[in-house]
Amino acid sequence: MRFVLCLGTLLVCGLVGAQETIERQLQQVMARLEKLERETEDRVNRSQVAFSAALIDSQVWTFHGPFDSYKTLEFKKVITNIGNAYNPETGIFTAPVKGLYYFRFTGVVGSSGKLNAGLKKNGENIVAIYHKAGTQASASNGVTLELEQGDRIFVQMWENDLTIADQSRLSTFSGFLVFPL
Repeated sequence: MRFVLCLGTLLVCGLVGAQETIERQLQQVMARLEKLERETEDRVNRSQVAFSAALIDSQVWTFHGPFDSYKTLEFKKVITNIGNAYNPETGIFTAPVKGLYYFRFTGVVGSSGKLNAGLKKNGENIVAIYHKAGTQASASNGVTLELEQGDRIFVQMWENDLTIADQSRLSTFSGFLVFPL
């Protein structure tokens, strides 16, 4: 009888110990799951990046240029700016996270009849648009770029007798994060 009682006591103690171990492990798993959920939510929030802006917001034809030196274009009429990575005061998009991005820009030839502008990454020429066909003609280009956090993208006009025009949001600059890396 004593043997059975001792065996029963050992079994109960073993089950209580096992239950405490399972509860501790469950708490650890729940803590890790909550941490992963927070990290995923933070990553999703940081990866919501998209903007689109026009040179001006007017129904009247407006011409910019020619410029004596390179001129970063300030696309002032912000249509979309999710993530606030585009600054309409400077015309510069700053990558908030490392990732693959897509950019597109379109320009309407201004009063000089010639347009030449380029998309730049940290000051380096990436792609350009060129048109020499009189006024109200346009050119467009787009590119996918791998960016590091803090990289700066902007559209810049070359100097001399080049002009760009806008009316009703025809000259635009847009970009978005395809996916974070």
